[in-house]
Amino acid sequence: MGNDCVTDDHKTTVAIVGGGVHGVHLAVRLLEAELIGLDELCLIEPDGLLGGFRRKCRQCGMVELRSPFVHHVSPDPFSLRDFARSRGREDELVPSDVGADRPTLSLFFDHADWVCRRYELESAVVNALATDIIPHEDRVDVATTAGDIDAEWCLLAVGHNRSYSYPVWTDDLPPSAPVTHVWDDAFDPEDIGPEALIGIVGGGITAGQLASTLAQPGRSVTMFVRSPFRVESLEAGTDWMHFSSVCDELHALPSASRDREQLITEARHDGTMPPHVFRRLRRAIDRKWVTIEQTEITVATEAGGTVVVTCRDGTVRCLDCLICATGFDSPYDGPLFRQLRSRPELQTGYRGSPVLDDETLRWRRTDGTQSRIVVSGGAARQVLGPFAQNVIGARRAGDLIVDALKADDESAMQEPSVS
Repeated sequence: MGNDCVTDDHKTTVAIVGGGVHGVHLAVRLLEAELIGLDELCLIEPDGLLGGFRRKCRQCGMVELRSPFVHHVSPDPFSLRDFARSRGREDELVPSDVGADRPTLSLFFDHADWVCRRYELESAVVNALATDIIPHEDRVDVATTAGDIDAEWCLLAVGHNRSYSYPVWTDDLPPSAPVTHVWDDAFDPEDIGPEALIGIVGGGITAGQLASTLAQPGRSVTMFVRSPFRVESLEAGTDWMHFSSVCDELHALPSASRDREQLITEARHDGTMPPHVFRRLRRAIDRKWVTIEQTEITVATEAGGTVVVTCRDGTVRCLDCLICATGFDSPYDGPLFRQLRSRPELQTGYRGSPVLDDETLRWRRTDGTQSRIVVSGGAARQVLGPFAQNVIGARRAGDLIVDALKADDESAMQEPSVS
């Protein structure tokens, strides 16, 4: 399924880099708005449609989404609810602490797969990794492991692009040490033995889901947390979901600035877990399947296939495996963004953040004009706000991008022809 190679002179109208929730939603929005046909679209994704997101959900043991049922890949906000009702799966819409019910993970993916089939997105997939993007005045060249693509527009929807945050004490560990990150492509919870001594670093939603999933009789699961658990229903305040006055305040600050980044950082509830995850973790703790150590690891040493950790409070533990659930690095630090940031024709700001137009998400050139590279996901957080990387961020990005491409089409139609 999909294409494993492209011709040397492959041309397309829109190339979307990333086939996760953002990439799929943006593809559907463009097709639904009839801005392009399916034969004018390339979805560049090495893991297949939603493959990376599906793998991450399995790696951390996600059971239900944190977001309400109106947040999904279809343009119609009630599509997932209707999908559940028409198939007698209303019981997979679980009660929420903030109003609208939340879908189970299986319902979310079944609905997403149905949307992908409906729009025949698989035929637009290029099974490849984007390695470079070269902006030109009226087009964008996208270099991939399957060949080069010449596109009129390039939509970046790459998430954190394998840019994960590791504690500093991992720097000196040899590759053979049984220490990994929950998001590492090679991590598989099924590989952990039934009687393993497991350590998990982190106290947020991912760590809570992972600990609850790995907990079972015969195993020892220890969570190393620096502070007490914090419970929040959503990743930020609900005002940010409506993209109204709070976003106006954000856009009043200089583009790609430290002030914008600080406002987003303060607005996000990073390191928290929602009530349903905390309740699940609490049950595992009550059964003594999970132990909490409120301390910080300072040193880790490989020892004959195990890892010995020394903590700030003086305790020492020997573990069969240690899993870091310590989140992501900056969304501007992934390999592709580092490549783009090195290009002198594109403007960057604080910590390498792209300078984006607030109305179109187009990356500005150094001469002040707008390039044909459009950014979605976490790297657009200084425009979209703290929910940028979430499903609601994809939906807002879709609104802006569809409007921008419509305006560009209308402008092109009004230009006088050259005889």
